Amino acid sequence: MKTEAIQTRLLGMREMDFGGAEKLARDIVRDARRPLLAFHRALAWPHNPDWNKAEFVLKRLEELSILPWLAVARQVSGKQRIQALFEACEVYQRLEQRVVQQLRRMLEDRTLLPPPPFPGAVETRVLVPRECDKAYLLLRRLCRPDEPEGEYRVNESEFLRMKEQKRDGWIQRYQQTGEWELFNPPASEGETR
Repeated sequence: MKTEAIQTRLLGMREMDFGGAEKLARDIVRDARRPLLAFHRALAWPHNPDWNKAEFVLKRLEELSILPWLAVARQVSGKQRIQALFEACEVYQRLEQRVVQQLRRMLEDRTLLPPPPFPGAVETRVLVPRECDKAYLLLRRLCRPDEPEGEYRVNESEFLRMKEQKRDGWIQRYQQTGEWELFNPPASEGETR
């Protein structure tokens, strides 16, 4: 979908038109994925004369090529399946490395992030993290993807409630060691929280 078409549809939407927003998002996603089906078709047939050309173009698409490679892996077998899975994995690892590098640079930035736009009537103060705090939490989430969502939310909340100096200590410890510590270690026997 072209920029002009998106802007026209945005201008035509009412302020709280959630249905229109959802439809626009679906249309953008549909249009964004449509051309990639051509790669899937070209690569799903191992003896296709366009295999090398399609592979070359997909390698230039970076993260947009992950889903097509995985789709191809479901359709082919043998060497082609291994190659498709390898390509998807390689692209994902490069993407993850770029994200981690960006988040590590953000660990140095102590700028406060903007508060939520409509806090409304709240009884407790809204926690406004710094850029480095959010980067630390995102890095932790990336490095510990198996952590249950509920546990992550509790740890995130506890981390953000800490004083800035203490959070800086956690961030600095990670930068020095590259290891994650538990925010809320389990109580040892006989110890209460």
